[in-house]
Amino acid sequence: MKLLTIATGAGLLALASQTAYSASCSGDIKVTSQGDLESLSTCKKYQGTITVDHTAINKISFTGVEALSGDLIIKDNDALSSLDLGSLKIVDGQVKLENNKVMNKFSAKSLTGVRSFEIAVHPALSTLAFSAGLDQADRFIVSDTTTTRIDGLKFSKVSELVIDNNIYLKSVDFGNMTEVSSSLKVSANSPSLNLDLKNIKKLKDAAFRNLAGVALDSLKQVSGDISFISNTFGELSLPEISDVAGTLTITSNSQLSKLGLPKLQRLGGALSVGNNNNLATIDAFPKLEEVDGTLDITGNFDEVQLPKLADVRGGLNVQTSSSKFSCNDMSKLKNGVIKGNSFMCKAAVAKPKSGMTGKGGVGGSGFDDSSASSISMQLGTIIFGAMSMAGTYLLL
Repeated sequence: MKLLTIATGAGLLALASQTAYSASCSGDIKVTSQGDLESLSTCKKYQGTITVDHTAINKISFTGVEALSGDLIIKDNDALSSLDLGSLKIVDGQVKLENNKVMNKFSAKSLTGVRSFEIAVHPALSTLAFSAGLDQADRFIVSDTTTTRIDGLKFSKVSELVIDNNIYLKSVDFGNMTEVSSSLKVSANSPSLNLDLKNIKKLKDAAFRNLAGVALDSLKQVSGDISFISNTFGELSLPEISDVAGTLTITSNSQLSKLGLPKLQRLGGALSVGNNNNLATIDAFPKLEEVDGTLDITGNFDEVQLPKLADVRGGLNVQTSSSKFSCNDMSKLKNGVIKGNSFMCKAAVAKPKSGMTGKGGVGGSGFDDSSASSISMQLGTIIFGAMSMAGTYLLL
């Protein structure tokens, strides 16, 4: 008998044998009515892609099927208000839910494993829960919904994780997660969202924006770039990390007054710290020895302390609006430590300007906070427009 199992070592789903599915339980299907799905109810395992798009179906309910080898795509169904995945436990493929504007009920009470789960543009959906515990996923994306919480995420490793533009999202639990092997992005959710990633040990590329708090107590390895931009937390602590392979960016965090990376020794890219208006002293890097990109520090700070810094392979740009700052310590780095051609240190500057103009920071790209605000406003307009449409549909 053919079994659909989860390959725990790779964190992906795989078929365990080569026995074929019966003819009635295989083949791609385009669903136009609930009856089409009910015809699959005798299949515990189904092989093929199931698509539900541009239909007038009001409710979708899966019965019988426990394992799907293929994709489940449900999109652009203007009347769909309820989706129940029923007994579906494992999807060896993607679950993609997109642009079902009036869908306000989602049930995945049995789902425990999926290659990819993506839900986007659901302005009527207030909760997203996986009652059985989603313990295997290679890719997990929640974007442009009005969900207030995400429950039941039990996976410890994931390749790609994106949680963005969910403007009411206040709670998401990643308590089991220890590694994101490709990219992590959390941005433009509720301004009160606190992200608990205290058990995560490994990241590649990560971007944290618009958060009220983030816990990264166990993070030891970053094999790409990591950024913290436009957050409202007062403290950022990365107590265990000693090496970042790419660029570290900490900019436009309006309430940040306490910053600590006590073990950080090397950056494979740039160090960009800027426009953190409550950060009076930059003393978060007591052991930093090497920066392979640009050293770019701007804001209204009074002091910068880099006692161990011995090698900066890019240039230096330090600018502050404070008249208390002295460039004496920075000037000592000019001969021998700073290897790049550019060197600028200024105090009492009316508008300190970042020298970053590209990824990696060796020439660098500054973060334009006004652009981010504009983008956020546009996204808000889009989702509220969709919500208005949802209300219209529900009244019909």
